[in-house]
Amino acid sequence: MKKPIAWFAALLVLATSATAQALEVDRKVQPRVTVGGRVITTLDSDEEINLSDSTVALRLDKRLYEGGVAGAVLGIKEHDSAVDFNQMHVFFWNQDVGIKAGRTRLPNTMIEFPILRDDDMLSVTLVANASSDDEYDQIYGRVASLDWYTDRKNQTATIWAGTRRNGAAFAGAVDGIDSYGVGYRYSRPEPYQYLERIRQAGIMVDAQRDSQGGNPWMQSVIVGTEFNLNLDPRKNWSMGVQGIVGNGVTGVADLNTLSNRARAKSNAVVVGLRYTRRPLLLTRWQVGLTAGFKQYPDFSNANETHVAASYVYRMGSGLDLLAQVRNRQIGSGIVDPDFASENRVQIGLAMNLQATYNDHIGERNSILNLEHGYIE
Repeated sequence: MKKPIAWFAALLVLATSATAQALEVDRKVQPRVTVGGRVITTLDSDEEINLSDSTVALRLDKRLYEGGVAGAVLGIKEHDSAVDFNQMHVFFWNQDVGIKAGRTRLPNTMIEFPILRDDDMLSVTLVANASSDDEYDQIYGRVASLDWYTDRKNQTATIWAGTRRNGAAFAGAVDGIDSYGVGYRYSRPEPYQYLERIRQAGIMVDAQRDSQGGNPWMQSVIVGTEFNLNLDPRKNWSMGVQGIVGNGVTGVADLNTLSNRARAKSNAVVVGLRYTRRPLLLTRWQVGLTAGFKQYPDFSNANETHVAASYVYRMGSGLDLLAQVRNRQIGSGIVDPDFASENRVQIGLAMNLQATYNDHIGERNSILNLEHGYIE
């Protein structure tokens, strides 16, 4: 009788020990770590070595107990020979919604055109900032946004509020939140963008508060679409078109600063044509032609015209040879030494890298897509 009792006691101790061990299992899920970045260097025709748009970003995210993914992004970017945080935000997303809060790109443009840097046609491709004369503040701001994926696939409704000014105090800036917006976008996921004519399309309304004009609010409407001219993923022709109409405010004296041009009534249109060569469905090279025009109807001879032809050759995974020729013509109604007519030739290299560790989630959006992309 003693042996069965001894066996029973041993099993009881083993079961108790296993139970205690199970209760002590670390319930924390290790985060996924994604590191990405781009170093873009061009030699410009004005004998300048241009490093702008070079950036490094770190994303930490993890899947939550009740579903969905939450995390944070930290990113730094070269700006005026210094390094600034251009990405510093937290986020949450699941199948139905996406939430973001912190410093990130302003949702003030619809289409990404085949130009080397996002500031090559800054004045015509996005809604300008009435609260700052800093070029950096035209692109980044403190934003809280809510995306609703209405069909859980391609359609997104967005509402956001934010502060456009990041830098030093500006006389015309208002305190606190100065911008609001709402929009709708249809967008095909990147792996399927060659299967239908429409890649993306949408409409957005951007509203800014103003402290100097005769009316405290001004609104801009952004409409854009990008579509395939053919459905061959190996030799693809595509085109993007975007228009921005801004009602401005009254009392703008001149167009000689970024903020004044942002506060003036304006109309802008940009058209981009892109040819991408992808033998064996591997992107090897791309040619782009982009043209933009903007006018300020309340001022005489106040318009600007931009044309850029770009070429990108993919030498290897993440390593690109770049070239671009750009022309900008400014009407006499705009007198600004930092915004003059010019011709510029750029030749350079870019390295784009992304590495992911402890991946247990699956990719929804590349960390590199947080910044301007010159090739598809």
